[in-house]
Amino acid sequence: MHIEQVQFDEVFDVQPARGDFSFRCAGRPVYGVNLHSGVIPRPGSRFAVAFGKRGDWNSVLGCRDLASSEVLLRRPGWAASLFSLGDILLFGPLCVGAGLALGGPRIAIAITALFTLAIAAGLVHGLLQNRKLKQALGAAVSDAAPKQIQ
Repeated sequence: MHIEQVQFDEVFDVQPARGDFSFRCAGRPVYGVNLHSGVIPRPGSRFAVAFGKRGDWNSVLGCRDLASSEVLLRRPGWAASLFSLGDILLFGPLCVGAGLALGGPRIAIAITALFTLAIAAGLVHGLLQNRKLKQALGAAVSDAAPKQIQ
């Protein structure tokens, strides 16, 4: 995770329905950015943006307008929980069926339990990452100079 402060000097090519826009920072244009569903920064505003890969706008994990304290995450905890529940409901019966076909009820229970534990571990990892991300974006200092985008 890498956090940068970005000054949106000019915002253009706005697609409000999808939340896509382009902007200029220190005279350098950046095209086709999507921070969060529907979030379009005002010209002149500064944001702290968390990237999965440094400077890669396709890997935005979350953002915070430095004029407010609200942190927006790309995949909030409720969405991750819902997707995990969907995985269990969709693939759980397949685990039961495969276990029954491979060796009976004990194998089915073991395979289903391991699958559910793996999903739960992934969910817990994602929720802990979201907590770290919120703390890091919340601690971003609003009066620091914005970093240059490379």
